[in-house]
Amino acid sequence: MTYDELLETVESYTIRDDIPVTTMIRLAEATLRPIAKHYLAEKTATLTVTDDIADLPSDFLEMRAITGASGNIYKPISPSNADVQDGQVGYYRIGDSLSFVPSTSGEVDAEVTLAYWHSFPALSDVQSNWLFDRFPNIYLRAILKESFRWLKDPEGVAIEDAALKEELSILAEDDRRGRQTGPIIWESRTWQ
Repeated sequence: MTYDELLETVESYTIRDDIPVTTMIRLAEATLRPIAKHYLAEKTATLTVTDDIADLPSDFLEMRAITGASGNIYKPISPSNADVQDGQVGYYRIGDSLSFVPSTSGEVDAEVTLAYWHSFPALSDVQSNWLFDRFPNIYLRAILKESFRWLKDPEGVAIEDAALKEELSILAEDDRRGRQTGPIIWESRTWQ
Protein backbone atom coordinates (compact mmCIF):
# COMPACT_ATOMS: atom_id res chain seq x y z
CA MET A 1 0.00 0.00 0.00
CA THR A 2 1.27 3.47 -0.84
CA TYR A 3 0.56 6.67 1.07
CA ASP A 4 -1.92 7.80 -1.62
CA GLU A 5 -3.66 4.42 -1.52
CA LEU A 6 -3.96 4.78 2.25
CA LEU A 7 -5.72 8.14 1.84
CA GLU A 8 -8.09 6.68 -0.77
CA THR A 9 -8.83 3.67 1.43
CA VAL A 10 -9.73 5.85 4.42
CA GLU A 11 -12.12 7.85 2.23
CA SER A 12 -13.69 4.66 0.85
CA TYR A 13 -14.27 3.23 4.35
CA THR A 14 -15.75 6.44 5.75
CA ILE A 15 -17.59 7.44 2.54
CA ARG A 16 -16.60 11.03 3.30
CA ASP A 17 -14.18 13.30 1.52
CA ASP A 18 -14.26 16.08 4.14
CA ILE A 19 -12.38 14.16 6.85
CA PRO A 20 -9.04 15.84 7.67
CA VAL A 21 -7.13 12.65 6.94
CA THR A 22 -3.67 14.11 7.55
CA THR A 23 -4.81 15.21 11.01
CA MET A 24 -6.22 11.72 11.64
CA ILE A 25 -2.87 10.23 10.57
CA ARG A 26 -1.01 12.46 13.04
CA LEU A 27 -3.43 11.50 15.84
CA ALA A 28 -3.08 7.80 14.99
CA GLU A 29 0.73 8.08 14.95
CA ALA A 30 0.72 9.81 18.32
CA THR A 31 -1.21 6.84 19.71
CA LEU A 32 0.93 4.21 17.97
CA ARG A 33 4.41 5.60 18.67
CA PRO A 34 4.71 4.58 22.33
CA ILE A 35 3.18 1.12 21.81
CA ALA A 36 4.64 -0.03 18.48
CA LYS A 37 7.68 -1.79 19.91
CA HIS A 38 9.23 -4.13 17.37
CA TYR A 39 12.64 -5.45 16.40
CA LEU A 40 12.49 -3.31 13.24
CA ALA A 41 12.43 -0.25 15.51
CA GLU A 42 15.70 -1.12 17.23
CA LYS A 43 18.69 1.07 16.70
CA THR A 44 22.07 1.86 18.24
CA ALA A 45 23.72 5.20 18.85
CA THR A 46 27.00 6.31 20.35
CA LEU A 47 26.47 8.83 23.12
CA THR A 48 29.14 11.22 24.35
CA VAL A 49 29.22 11.44 28.14
CA THR A 50 30.14 14.84 29.57
CA ASP A 51 30.17 15.39 33.34
CA ASP A 52 28.42 12.02 33.77
CA ILE A 53 25.48 13.15 31.57
CA ALA A 54 24.60 12.05 28.02
CA ASP A 55 21.80 13.38 25.83
CA LEU A 56 19.39 10.81 24.44
CA PRO A 57 18.71 10.71 20.68
CA SER A 58 15.70 12.75 19.53
CA ASP A 59 13.91 9.60 18.29
CA PHE A 60 14.44 7.70 21.57
CA LEU A 61 11.46 5.73 22.90
CA GLU A 62 12.78 3.06 25.23
CA MET A 63 16.16 1.73 26.28
CA ARG A 64 17.35 -1.76 25.51
CA ALA A 65 20.98 -1.76 26.73
CA ILE A 66 24.05 0.39 27.37
CA THR A 67 27.62 -0.75 26.91
CA GLY A 68 30.99 0.92 27.17
CA ALA A 69 34.52 0.09 26.05
CA SER A 70 35.90 -0.27 29.60
CA GLY A 71 34.03 -3.47 30.39
CA ASN A 72 32.01 -1.85 33.17
CA ILE A 73 28.50 -3.20 33.60
CA TYR A 74 25.88 -0.50 33.11
CA LYS A 75 22.75 -1.02 35.17
CA PRO A 76 19.62 1.01 35.81
CA ILE A 77 19.36 2.52 39.28
CA SER A 78 17.05 4.76 41.24
CA PRO A 79 18.24 8.35 41.61
CA SER A 80 17.50 8.16 45.33
CA ASN A 81 19.22 4.81 45.89
CA ALA A 82 22.38 4.57 43.82
CA ASP A 83 23.61 1.13 44.89
CA VAL A 84 26.59 0.68 42.54
CA GLN A 85 29.17 -2.07 43.09
CA ASP A 86 32.78 -2.15 41.84
CA GLY A 87 32.91 -2.66 38.08
CA GLN A 88 29.44 -1.18 37.62
CA VAL A 89 28.09 2.14 36.45
CA GLY A 90 24.55 3.04 37.35
CA TYR A 91 22.34 5.20 35.18
CA TYR A 92 18.94 6.84 35.38
CA ARG A 93 16.93 9.02 33.07
CA ILE A 94 16.29 12.70 33.65
CA GLY A 95 14.09 14.12 30.89
CA ASP A 96 15.95 13.70 27.61
CA SER A 97 19.27 12.79 29.25
CA LEU A 98 20.92 9.92 31.07
CA SER A 99 22.76 10.56 34.30
CA PHE A 100 25.56 8.12 35.12
CA VAL A 101 26.76 7.17 38.61
CA PRO A 102 30.12 5.36 38.70
CA SER A 103 31.22 3.07 41.52
CA THR A 104 33.72 4.54 43.99
CA SER A 105 36.60 2.83 42.18
CA GLY A 106 35.23 3.17 38.66
CA GLU A 107 34.70 5.76 36.04
CA VAL A 108 32.13 6.34 33.28
CA ASP A 109 33.28 5.75 29.70
CA ALA A 110 33.65 8.91 27.59
CA GLU A 111 31.40 7.27 25.00
CA VAL A 112 28.75 4.63 25.49
CA THR A 113 26.74 2.64 22.99
CA LEU A 114 22.99 2.78 23.49
CA ALA A 115 20.71 0.12 22.00
CA TYR A 116 17.15 1.43 21.98
CA TRP A 117 13.74 1.41 20.34
CA HIS A 118 13.22 4.50 18.20
CA SER A 119 10.04 6.23 17.14
CA PHE A 120 9.01 5.95 13.52
CA PRO A 121 8.96 9.16 11.44
CA ALA A 122 5.64 10.74 10.53
CA LEU A 123 4.16 9.62 7.21
CA SER A 124 3.41 13.24 6.34
CA ASP A 125 7.19 13.85 6.36
CA VAL A 126 8.53 10.74 4.65
CA GLN A 127 5.55 8.90 3.05
CA SER A 128 6.99 5.63 4.38
CA ASN A 129 8.38 4.08 7.57
CA TRP A 130 8.97 0.56 8.91
CA LEU A 131 5.52 0.30 10.51
CA PHE A 132 3.64 1.44 7.42
CA ASP A 133 5.77 -0.64 5.03
CA ARG A 134 5.49 -3.85 7.04
CA PHE A 135 2.11 -3.42 8.80
CA PRO A 136 -0.08 -1.04 6.78
CA ASN A 137 -3.25 -2.45 8.38
CA ILE A 138 -2.17 -1.06 11.75
CA TYR A 139 -2.02 2.40 10.23
CA LEU A 140 -5.34 1.91 8.47
CA ARG A 141 -7.15 0.73 11.60
CA ALA A 142 -5.68 3.47 13.80
CA ILE A 143 -6.59 6.17 11.27
CA LEU A 144 -10.11 4.79 10.82
CA LYS A 145 -10.58 4.72 14.59
CA GLU A 146 -9.63 8.41 14.78
CA SER A 147 -11.81 9.19 11.75
CA PHE A 148 -14.88 7.53 13.26
CA ARG A 149 -14.20 9.39 16.49
CA TRP A 150 -14.16 12.63 14.47
CA LEU A 151 -17.43 11.57 12.81
CA LYS A 152 -18.92 10.89 16.28
CA ASP A 153 -19.67 7.30 15.30
CA PRO A 154 -19.22 5.21 18.47
CA GLU A 155 -20.01 1.93 16.70
CA GLY A 156 -17.33 2.63 14.08
CA VAL A 157 -14.83 3.53 16.84
CA ALA A 158 -15.57 0.26 18.66
CA ILE A 159 -15.22 -1.83 15.49
CA GLU A 160 -11.93 -0.19 14.52
CA ASP A 161 -10.61 -0.37 18.08
CA ALA A 162 -11.16 -4.14 18.09
CA ALA A 163 -9.56 -4.45 14.65
CA LEU A 164 -6.59 -2.32 15.78
CA LYS A 165 -6.06 -4.53 18.84
CA GLU A 166 -6.04 -7.58 16.58
CA GLU A 167 -3.48 -5.97 14.26
CA LEU A 168 -1.31 -4.95 17.23
CA SER A 169 -1.35 -8.55 18.46
CA ILE A 170 -0.03 -9.60 15.03
CA LEU A 171 2.74 -7.01 15.43
CA ALA A 172 3.59 -8.38 18.88
CA GLU A 173 3.68 -11.97 17.58
CA ASP A 174 5.91 -10.96 14.67
CA ASP A 175 8.22 -9.20 17.15
CA ARG A 176 8.32 -12.28 19.39
CA ARG A 177 9.20 -14.54 16.47
CA GLY A 178 11.80 -12.09 15.20
CA ARG A 179 13.58 -12.13 18.55
CA GLN A 180 13.90 -15.91 18.82
CA THR A 181 17.57 -16.69 18.79
CA GLY A 182 19.78 -19.60 19.61
CA PRO A 183 19.59 -23.23 18.67
CA ILE A 184 16.45 -25.29 18.76
CA ILE A 185 17.15 -28.24 21.02
CA TRP A 186 15.50 -31.49 20.06
CA GLU A 187 14.41 -33.67 22.94
CA SER A 188 12.46 -36.85 22.79
CA ARG A 189 9.04 -35.21 22.66
CA THR A 190 9.42 -31.44 22.65
CA TRP A 191 11.02 -28.55 20.80
CA GLN A 192 12.59 -25.80 22.91
